[in-house]
Amino acid sequence: MEKRKNLYQLAGPIFIEILLFMLLGVADIFMLSQFDDRAAGAVGASNQVIGNFNIVFAIISAGTAVLVAQAVGAQMKKEVEKVSAVSLVMNLIVGIIISIFMVFYGEWILIQMGVTPDLMNYAADYIKIVGGALFFQAILNTLTAIIRSHGYTKETMVITVIMNIVNIIGDAVFIFGLFGAPVLGVRGVAIATTFSRICATIAAAVFLVKKLVPITMFSHLGKKSFIILKKLFKVGFPAAMENMSYNLSQTVLMSIILINLGENAYITRTYVMTIIWFAMLFSIAIGQANQIMIGQLVGANEIDEAHDVGLKNFKIGMVFSIIGGIFLILFGRVFMNFYTDNPEIIALGVATLMVDAFLEPGRNFNIVIINGLRGAGDVIFPVVMAIFSMWGVGVLGGYFFGVVLGYGLPGIWLGLLLDEWLRGICMYYRWKGRKWTEKSMVGEKNPVSAT
Repeated sequence: MEKRKNLYQLAGPIFIEILLFMLLGVADIFMLSQFDDRAAGAVGASNQVIGNFNIVFAIISAGTAVLVAQAVGAQMKKEVEKVSAVSLVMNLIVGIIISIFMVFYGEWILIQMGVTPDLMNYAADYIKIVGGALFFQAILNTLTAIIRSHGYTKETMVITVIMNIVNIIGDAVFIFGLFGAPVLGVRGVAIATTFSRICATIAAAVFLVKKLVPITMFSHLGKKSFIILKKLFKVGFPAAMENMSYNLSQTVLMSIILINLGENAYITRTYVMTIIWFAMLFSIAIGQANQIMIGQLVGANEIDEAHDVGLKNFKIGMVFSIIGGIFLILFGRVFMNFYTDNPEIIALGVATLMVDAFLEPGRNFNIVIINGLRGAGDVIFPVVMAIFSMWGVGVLGGYFFGVVLGYGLPGIWLGLLLDEWLRGICMYYRWKGRKWTEKSMVGEKNPVSAT
Protein backbone atom coordinates (compact mmCIF):
# COMPACT_ATOMS: atom_id res chain seq x y z
CA MET A 1 0.00 0.00 0.00
CA GLU A 2 1.19 3.51 -0.75
CA LYS A 3 2.41 5.67 2.11
CA ARG A 4 -0.45 7.57 3.73
CA LYS A 5 -0.68 11.23 2.86
CA ASN A 6 -0.70 13.94 5.52
CA LEU A 7 -3.29 16.67 6.05
CA TYR A 8 -1.71 19.17 3.69
CA GLN A 9 -1.18 16.63 0.91
CA LEU A 10 -4.87 15.70 1.10
CA ALA A 11 -6.47 19.03 2.04
CA GLY A 12 -4.45 21.17 -0.40
CA PRO A 13 -5.91 19.67 -3.59
CA ILE A 14 -9.35 19.40 -1.96
CA PHE A 15 -9.19 23.11 -1.10
CA ILE A 16 -8.32 24.03 -4.68
CA GLU A 17 -11.03 21.70 -5.99
CA ILE A 18 -13.71 23.22 -3.75
CA LEU A 19 -12.47 26.73 -4.52
CA LEU A 20 -12.84 26.05 -8.22
CA PHE A 21 -16.26 24.53 -7.63
CA MET A 22 -17.28 27.64 -5.72
CA LEU A 23 -15.93 29.84 -8.50
CA LEU A 24 -18.17 27.84 -10.80
CA GLY A 25 -21.16 28.90 -8.71
CA VAL A 26 -19.90 32.47 -8.47
CA ALA A 27 -19.45 32.61 -12.24
CA ASP A 28 -23.03 31.42 -12.76
CA ILE A 29 -24.52 33.89 -10.27
CA PHE A 30 -22.27 36.79 -11.30
CA MET A 31 -22.93 36.49 -15.01
CA LEU A 32 -26.65 36.06 -14.40
CA SER A 33 -26.67 39.09 -12.07
CA GLN A 34 -25.40 41.14 -15.02
CA PHE A 35 -28.27 39.70 -17.03
CA ASP A 36 -31.03 40.11 -14.37
CA ASP A 37 -31.08 39.94 -10.52
CA ARG A 38 -34.21 37.81 -10.80
CA ALA A 39 -32.38 35.28 -12.97
CA ALA A 40 -29.71 34.92 -10.27
CA GLY A 41 -32.39 34.41 -7.62
CA ALA A 42 -34.17 31.85 -9.78
CA VAL A 43 -31.03 29.74 -10.16
CA GLY A 44 -30.54 29.94 -6.40
CA ALA A 45 -34.07 28.60 -5.83
CA SER A 46 -33.60 25.80 -8.37
CA ASN A 47 -30.25 24.78 -6.89
CA GLN A 48 -31.86 24.55 -3.44
CA VAL A 49 -34.27 21.92 -4.80
CA ILE A 50 -31.52 20.13 -6.74
CA GLY A 51 -29.36 20.14 -3.61
CA ASN A 52 -32.08 18.33 -1.69
CA PHE A 53 -32.18 15.56 -4.29
CA ASN A 54 -28.40 15.36 -4.36
CA ILE A 55 -28.66 14.21 -0.75
CA VAL A 56 -30.26 10.98 -2.01
CA PHE A 57 -27.10 10.26 -4.01
CA ALA A 58 -25.04 11.14 -0.94
CA ILE A 59 -26.55 8.18 0.92
CA ILE A 60 -24.54 5.82 -1.27
CA SER A 61 -21.49 8.02 -1.90
CA ALA A 62 -21.07 8.85 1.82
CA GLY A 63 -21.14 5.17 2.70
CA THR A 64 -18.75 4.47 -0.16
CA ALA A 65 -16.24 7.05 1.10
CA VAL A 66 -16.12 5.53 4.59
CA LEU A 67 -16.04 1.86 3.56
CA VAL A 68 -13.42 2.41 0.85
CA ALA A 69 -11.17 4.48 3.16
CA GLN A 70 -11.32 1.85 5.91
CA ALA A 71 -10.75 -0.96 3.41
CA VAL A 72 -7.76 0.90 1.95
CA GLY A 73 -6.35 1.35 5.46
CA ALA A 74 -6.84 -2.37 6.12
CA GLN A 75 -5.31 -3.23 2.69
CA MET A 76 -8.46 -5.10 1.55
CA LYS A 77 -8.33 -4.58 -2.22
CA LYS A 78 -11.11 -7.01 -3.10
CA GLU A 79 -13.52 -5.25 -0.76
CA VAL A 80 -12.73 -1.92 -2.42
CA GLU A 81 -13.77 -3.40 -5.78
CA LYS A 82 -17.01 -4.84 -4.38
CA VAL A 83 -18.06 -1.61 -2.68
CA SER A 84 -17.18 0.44 -5.77
CA ALA A 85 -19.23 -1.73 -8.13
CA VAL A 86 -22.35 -1.83 -5.95
CA SER A 87 -22.30 1.89 -5.20
CA LEU A 88 -21.85 2.92 -8.85
CA VAL A 89 -24.72 0.75 -10.09
CA MET A 90 -27.03 1.78 -7.27
CA ASN A 91 -26.47 5.51 -7.72
CA LEU A 92 -26.93 5.20 -11.48
CA ILE A 93 -30.34 3.58 -11.02
CA VAL A 94 -31.46 6.08 -8.37
CA GLY A 95 -30.08 8.95 -10.44
CA ILE A 96 -32.11 8.02 -13.51
CA ILE A 97 -35.31 7.78 -11.46
CA ILE A 98 -34.77 11.20 -9.85
CA SER A 99 -33.83 12.80 -13.19
CA ILE A 100 -37.15 11.69 -14.68
CA PHE A 101 -38.98 13.01 -11.63
CA MET A 102 -37.28 16.42 -11.92
CA VAL A 103 -38.28 16.82 -15.56
CA PHE A 104 -41.97 16.26 -14.82
CA TYR A 105 -42.36 17.63 -11.27
CA GLY A 106 -39.49 20.09 -10.73
CA GLU A 107 -41.60 23.15 -11.56
CA TRP A 108 -44.39 21.95 -9.27
CA ILE A 109 -41.91 21.73 -6.36
CA LEU A 110 -40.78 25.32 -6.99
CA ILE A 111 -44.39 26.50 -6.91
CA GLN A 112 -44.97 24.73 -3.57
CA MET A 113 -41.90 26.48 -2.17
CA GLY A 114 -43.44 29.87 -2.91
CA VAL A 115 -41.21 30.90 -5.82
CA THR A 116 -42.74 34.04 -7.34
CA PRO A 117 -43.98 34.13 -10.97
CA ASP A 118 -41.16 36.52 -11.94
CA LEU A 119 -38.54 34.07 -10.66
CA MET A 120 -40.42 31.08 -12.06
CA ASN A 121 -39.98 32.38 -15.62
CA TYR A 122 -36.30 31.58 -15.23
CA ALA A 123 -36.30 28.77 -12.65
CA ALA A 124 -38.49 26.35 -14.65
CA ASP A 125 -36.00 26.01 -17.53
CA TYR A 126 -33.04 25.58 -15.21
CA ILE A 127 -34.57 22.88 -13.03
CA LYS A 128 -35.74 20.83 -16.02
CA ILE A 129 -32.37 20.87 -17.79
CA VAL A 130 -30.01 20.49 -14.83
CA GLY A 131 -32.43 18.31 -12.86
CA GLY A 132 -33.07 16.10 -15.87
CA ALA A 133 -29.38 15.23 -16.07
CA LEU A 134 -28.83 14.66 -12.35
CA PHE A 135 -27.88 11.02 -12.91
CA PHE A 136 -24.49 12.25 -14.15
CA GLN A 137 -24.02 14.03 -10.81
CA ALA A 138 -24.99 10.81 -9.03
CA ILE A 139 -22.26 8.88 -10.83
CA LEU A 140 -19.72 11.69 -10.40
CA ASN A 141 -20.33 11.83 -6.63
CA THR A 142 -19.60 8.11 -6.33
CA LEU A 143 -16.54 8.18 -8.58
CA THR A 144 -14.93 11.07 -6.68
CA ALA A 145 -15.73 9.41 -3.32
CA ILE A 146 -13.83 6.29 -4.40
CA ILE A 147 -10.90 8.24 -5.83
CA ARG A 148 -10.53 10.53 -2.80
CA SER A 149 -10.76 7.66 -0.33
CA HIS A 150 -7.65 6.20 -1.95
CA GLY A 151 -5.91 9.51 -1.21
CA TYR A 152 -5.92 10.79 -4.79
CA THR A 153 -7.27 14.24 -4.04
CA LYS A 154 -5.02 15.95 -6.61
CA GLU A 155 -6.66 14.00 -9.41
CA THR A 156 -10.20 15.00 -8.41
CA MET A 157 -8.93 18.58 -8.33
CA VAL A 158 -7.79 18.30 -11.96
CA ILE A 159 -11.20 16.92 -12.94
CA THR A 160 -12.86 19.90 -11.28
CA VAL A 161 -10.58 22.25 -13.21
CA ILE A 162 -11.79 20.69 -16.45
CA MET A 163 -15.40 21.02 -15.34
CA ASN A 164 -14.95 24.68 -14.39
CA ILE A 165 -13.29 25.65 -17.64
CA VAL A 166 -16.00 24.02 -19.72
CA ASN A 167 -18.78 25.54 -17.61
CA ILE A 168 -17.46 29.11 -17.54
CA ILE A 169 -16.85 29.14 -21.28
CA GLY A 170 -20.37 27.82 -21.84
CA ASP A 171 -21.84 30.44 -19.47
CA ALA A 172 -20.13 33.30 -21.25
CA VAL A 173 -21.11 32.04 -24.70
CA PHE A 174 -24.82 31.59 -23.93
CA ILE A 175 -25.37 34.54 -21.56
CA PHE A 176 -23.58 37.17 -23.62
CA GLY A 177 -24.03 35.64 -27.07
CA LEU A 178 -20.31 35.28 -27.82
CA PHE A 179 -19.15 33.95 -31.19
CA GLY A 180 -22.59 34.53 -32.65
CA ALA A 181 -24.31 32.11 -30.27
CA PRO A 182 -27.92 32.83 -29.24
CA VAL A 183 -28.46 34.66 -25.92
CA LEU A 184 -30.11 31.94 -23.82
CA GLY A 185 -29.72 33.38 -20.30
CA VAL A 186 -30.66 30.88 -17.59
CA ARG A 187 -31.28 28.14 -20.15
CA GLY A 188 -27.72 28.63 -21.44
CA VAL A 189 -26.29 28.40 -17.92
CA ALA A 190 -28.21 25.14 -17.41
CA ILE A 191 -26.85 23.68 -20.66
CA ALA A 192 -23.28 24.69 -19.78
CA THR A 193 -23.58 23.27 -16.25
CA THR A 194 -24.92 19.96 -17.50
CA PHE A 195 -22.34 19.55 -20.25
CA SER A 196 -19.48 20.33 -17.84
CA ARG A 197 -20.71 17.63 -15.43
CA ILE A 198 -20.84 15.09 -18.25
CA CYS A 199 -17.20 15.89 -19.13
CA ALA A 200 -16.15 15.56 -15.47
CA THR A 201 -17.97 12.23 -15.10
CA ILE A 202 -16.21 10.77 -18.14
CA ALA A 203 -12.79 11.98 -16.91
CA ALA A 204 -13.34 10.53 -13.41
CA ALA A 205 -14.51 7.17 -14.77
CA VAL A 206 -11.49 6.84 -17.03
CA PHE A 207 -9.07 7.63 -14.18
CA LEU A 208 -10.75 5.22 -11.78
CA VAL A 209 -10.68 2.27 -14.17
CA LYS A 210 -7.15 2.92 -15.46
CA LYS A 211 -5.48 3.66 -12.11
CA LEU A 212 -7.43 2.31 -9.13
CA VAL A 213 -10.24 -0.19 -9.67
CA PRO A 214 -10.41 -2.44 -12.76
CA ILE A 215 -13.57 -2.65 -14.88
CA THR A 216 -13.81 -6.26 -13.72
CA MET A 217 -15.08 -4.91 -10.39
CA PHE A 218 -18.61 -5.36 -11.81
CA SER A 219 -18.03 -9.12 -11.90
CA HIS A 220 -18.51 -9.02 -8.11
CA LEU A 221 -22.16 -8.05 -8.54
CA GLY A 222 -24.52 -10.79 -7.46
CA LYS A 223 -26.90 -11.91 -4.76
CA LYS A 224 -24.39 -11.17 -2.01
CA SER A 225 -24.19 -7.55 -3.18
CA PHE A 226 -27.14 -6.93 -0.88
CA ILE A 227 -24.80 -7.35 2.10
CA ILE A 228 -22.58 -4.56 0.77
CA LEU A 229 -25.59 -2.40 -0.03
CA LYS A 230 -26.80 -2.87 3.54
CA LYS A 231 -23.45 -1.68 4.88
CA LEU A 232 -23.48 1.31 2.52
CA PHE A 233 -26.89 2.33 3.82
CA LYS A 234 -25.87 1.68 7.43
CA VAL A 235 -23.14 4.32 7.11
CA GLY A 236 -24.49 6.46 4.30
CA PHE A 237 -28.12 6.92 5.33
CA PRO A 238 -27.45 8.57 8.70
CA ALA A 239 -24.65 10.65 7.17
CA ALA A 240 -26.92 11.75 4.34
CA MET A 241 -29.80 12.40 6.75
CA GLU A 242 -27.67 15.01 8.44
CA ASN A 243 -27.09 16.77 5.13
CA MET A 244 -30.73 16.27 4.18
CA SER A 245 -31.84 17.87 7.43
CA TYR A 246 -29.60 20.85 6.69
CA ASN A 247 -30.84 21.24 3.12
CA LEU A 248 -34.49 20.87 4.08
CA SER A 249 -34.09 23.36 6.91
CA GLN A 250 -32.50 25.79 4.45
CA THR A 251 -35.41 25.24 2.05
CA VAL A 252 -37.91 26.04 4.82
CA LEU A 253 -35.94 29.15 5.76
CA MET A 254 -35.87 30.14 2.10
CA SER A 255 -39.67 29.91 2.01
CA ILE A 256 -39.89 31.94 5.23
CA ILE A 257 -37.70 34.60 3.65
CA LEU A 258 -39.72 34.70 0.43
CA ILE A 259 -43.10 34.81 2.19
CA ASN A 260 -42.24 37.10 5.14
CA LEU A 261 -39.24 39.18 4.12
CA GLY A 262 -39.75 39.64 0.37
CA GLU A 263 -37.90 39.10 -2.89
CA ASN A 264 -34.99 41.46 -2.12
CA ALA A 265 -34.21 39.55 1.07
CA TYR A 266 -34.20 36.30 -0.88
CA ILE A 267 -31.92 37.69 -3.60
CA THR A 268 -29.62 38.95 -0.82
CA ARG A 269 -29.55 35.45 0.66
CA THR A 270 -28.49 34.06 -2.72
CA TYR A 271 -25.50 36.43 -2.86
CA VAL A 272 -24.60 35.96 0.83
CA MET A 273 -24.64 32.16 0.52
CA THR A 274 -22.24 32.40 -2.41
CA ILE A 275 -19.87 34.67 -0.46
CA ILE A 276 -19.76 32.67 2.78
CA TRP A 277 -18.73 29.52 0.93
CA PHE A 278 -15.32 31.17 0.61
CA ALA A 279 -15.12 31.61 4.39
CA MET A 280 -15.91 27.90 4.76
CA LEU A 281 -13.38 26.66 2.19
CA PHE A 282 -10.54 25.77 4.54
CA SER A 283 -12.82 24.05 7.04
CA ILE A 284 -14.49 22.01 4.29
CA ALA A 285 -11.14 20.96 2.78
CA ILE A 286 -9.70 20.04 6.17
CA GLY A 287 -12.92 18.23 7.09
CA GLN A 288 -12.89 16.06 3.98
CA ALA A 289 -9.18 15.32 4.40
CA ASN A 290 -9.87 14.49 8.05
CA GLN A 291 -12.49 11.92 7.04
CA ILE A 292 -10.01 10.17 4.73
CA MET A 293 -7.25 10.21 7.35
CA ILE A 294 -9.48 8.96 10.19
CA GLY A 295 -11.03 6.28 7.97
CA GLN A 296 -7.64 4.90 6.99
CA LEU A 297 -6.27 5.07 10.55
CA VAL A 298 -9.33 3.34 12.02
CA GLY A 299 -9.13 0.70 9.26
CA ALA A 300 -5.53 0.08 10.30
CA ASN A 301 -6.65 -0.02 13.98
CA GLU A 302 -4.45 2.97 14.92
CA ILE A 303 -7.05 4.44 17.30
CA ASP A 304 -4.90 6.67 19.50
CA GLU A 305 -3.29 8.29 16.49
CA ALA A 306 -6.72 8.79 14.91
CA HIS A 307 -7.91 10.60 18.08
CA ASP A 308 -4.91 12.94 18.14
CA VAL A 309 -5.01 13.59 14.40
CA GLY A 310 -8.71 14.49 14.60
CA LEU A 311 -8.11 17.09 17.31
CA LYS A 312 -5.09 18.54 15.53
CA ASN A 313 -7.02 18.91 12.27
CA PHE A 314 -9.91 20.57 14.13
CA LYS A 315 -7.60 23.18 15.68
CA ILE A 316 -6.04 23.99 12.32
CA GLY A 317 -9.50 24.39 10.79
CA MET A 318 -10.55 26.72 13.63
CA VAL A 319 -7.69 29.10 12.92
CA PHE A 320 -8.71 29.40 9.28
CA SER A 321 -12.42 29.81 10.10
CA ILE A 322 -11.66 32.72 12.43
CA ILE A 323 -9.57 34.36 9.71
CA GLY A 324 -12.42 33.83 7.25
CA GLY A 325 -14.84 35.53 9.64
CA ILE A 326 -12.55 38.53 9.97
CA PHE A 327 -12.48 38.88 6.18
CA LEU A 328 -16.30 38.88 6.07
CA ILE A 329 -16.40 41.77 8.55
CA LEU A 330 -13.70 43.81 6.82
CA PHE A 331 -14.66 43.24 3.19
CA GLY A 332 -18.39 42.39 3.29
CA ARG A 333 -19.40 45.54 1.40
CA VAL A 334 -16.76 44.94 -1.25
CA PHE A 335 -18.06 41.41 -1.80
CA MET A 336 -21.68 42.57 -2.09
CA ASN A 337 -20.73 45.36 -4.53
CA PHE A 338 -19.26 42.64 -6.72
CA TYR A 339 -22.77 41.27 -7.33
CA THR A 340 -25.13 44.23 -7.34
CA ASP A 341 -25.48 48.01 -7.12
CA ASN A 342 -28.86 47.84 -5.35
CA PRO A 343 -28.24 49.77 -2.06
CA GLU A 344 -30.95 47.88 -0.13
CA ILE A 345 -29.50 44.48 -1.08
CA ILE A 346 -25.95 45.64 -0.31
CA ALA A 347 -26.84 46.99 3.16
CA LEU A 348 -28.80 43.86 4.06
CA GLY A 349 -26.00 41.63 2.80
CA VAL A 350 -23.31 43.46 4.79
CA ALA A 351 -25.31 43.14 8.03
CA THR A 352 -25.92 39.43 7.41
CA LEU A 353 -22.25 38.77 6.65
CA MET A 354 -21.27 40.38 9.97
CA VAL A 355 -23.45 37.84 11.80
CA ASP A 356 -22.00 35.02 9.72
CA ALA A 357 -18.47 36.03 10.74
CA PHE A 358 -19.26 34.79 14.26
CA LEU A 359 -21.08 31.73 12.91
CA GLU A 360 -18.09 30.33 10.99
CA PRO A 361 -15.97 29.17 13.99
CA GLY A 362 -19.02 27.26 15.25
CA ARG A 363 -19.50 25.70 11.83
CA ASN A 364 -15.86 24.51 11.90
CA PHE A 365 -16.67 22.23 14.86
CA ASN A 366 -19.32 20.50 12.77
CA ILE A 367 -17.49 20.32 9.46
CA VAL A 368 -14.18 18.95 10.76
CA ILE A 369 -15.29 16.82 13.71
CA ILE A 370 -18.38 15.34 12.06
CA ASN A 371 -16.25 14.28 9.08
CA GLY A 372 -13.87 12.64 11.54
CA LEU A 373 -16.74 10.82 13.26
CA ARG A 374 -18.06 9.75 9.86
CA GLY A 375 -14.63 8.42 8.87
CA ALA A 376 -14.64 6.30 12.03
CA GLY A 377 -18.13 4.99 11.25
CA ASP A 378 -19.89 6.99 14.01
CA VAL A 379 -22.83 8.39 12.02
CA ILE A 380 -25.92 8.11 14.26
CA PHE A 381 -25.08 10.72 16.91
CA PRO A 382 -24.43 13.57 14.43
CA VAL A 383 -27.75 13.05 12.63
CA VAL A 384 -29.75 12.93 15.88
CA MET A 385 -28.16 16.20 16.97
CA ALA A 386 -28.71 17.66 13.50
CA ILE A 387 -32.44 16.98 13.51
CA PHE A 388 -32.86 18.38 17.01
CA SER A 389 -30.66 21.45 16.65
CA MET A 390 -31.18 22.49 13.02
CA TRP A 391 -34.95 22.53 13.39
CA GLY A 392 -35.41 23.34 17.07
CA VAL A 393 -32.74 26.03 17.15
CA GLY A 394 -31.84 26.96 13.57
CA VAL A 395 -35.27 27.15 11.91
CA LEU A 396 -37.39 28.14 14.92
CA GLY A 397 -34.71 30.50 16.19
CA GLY A 398 -34.31 32.04 12.74
CA TYR A 399 -38.07 32.58 12.44
CA PHE A 400 -38.22 34.08 15.95
CA PHE A 401 -35.35 36.51 15.48
CA GLY A 402 -35.95 37.25 11.81
CA VAL A 403 -39.75 37.47 11.60
CA VAL A 404 -41.24 37.69 15.11
CA LEU A 405 -38.68 40.17 16.44
CA GLY A 406 -38.32 41.80 13.03
CA TYR A 407 -34.54 41.56 12.62
CA GLY A 408 -34.99 40.30 9.06
CA LEU A 409 -32.28 38.33 7.28
CA PRO A 410 -29.60 38.98 9.97
CA GLY A 411 -32.10 37.55 12.48
CA ILE A 412 -32.46 34.41 10.37
CA TRP A 413 -28.68 34.08 10.47
CA LEU A 414 -28.63 34.51 14.25
CA GLY A 415 -30.76 31.38 14.60
CA LEU A 416 -28.30 29.53 12.35
CA LEU A 417 -25.40 30.78 14.49
CA LEU A 418 -26.91 29.33 17.67
CA ASP A 419 -27.52 26.01 15.90
CA GLU A 420 -23.94 25.66 14.66
CA TRP A 421 -22.39 26.44 18.06
CA LEU A 422 -24.72 24.13 20.01
CA ARG A 423 -24.13 21.17 17.69
CA GLY A 424 -20.44 21.94 17.39
CA ILE A 425 -19.73 21.84 21.10
CA CYS A 426 -21.64 18.55 21.38
CA MET A 427 -19.56 17.08 18.54
CA TYR A 428 -16.33 18.15 20.26
CA TYR A 429 -17.21 16.27 23.44
CA ARG A 430 -18.34 13.27 21.39
CA TRP A 431 -14.88 13.07 19.85
CA LYS A 432 -13.13 13.58 23.18
CA GLY A 433 -15.30 10.85 24.74
CA ARG A 434 -14.06 8.30 22.15
CA LYS A 435 -17.41 6.56 21.63
CA TRP A 436 -16.54 6.50 17.93
CA THR A 437 -13.82 3.90 18.58
CA GLU A 438 -16.56 1.24 18.76
CA LYS A 439 -18.04 2.06 15.33
CA SER A 440 -15.47 0.72 12.83
CA MET A 441 -17.06 -1.09 9.86
CA VAL A 442 -14.00 -3.18 8.95
CA GLY A 443 -13.89 -5.37 12.01
CA GLU A 444 -17.61 -5.95 12.61
CA LYS A 445 -19.44 -9.23 12.13
CA ASN A 446 -20.28 -10.24 8.56
CA PRO A 447 -17.61 -8.01 7.10
CA VAL A 448 -17.57 -7.08 3.48
CA SER A 449 -14.77 -9.57 2.91
CA ALA A 450 -17.21 -12.35 3.72
CA THR A 451 -19.06 -11.62 0.51
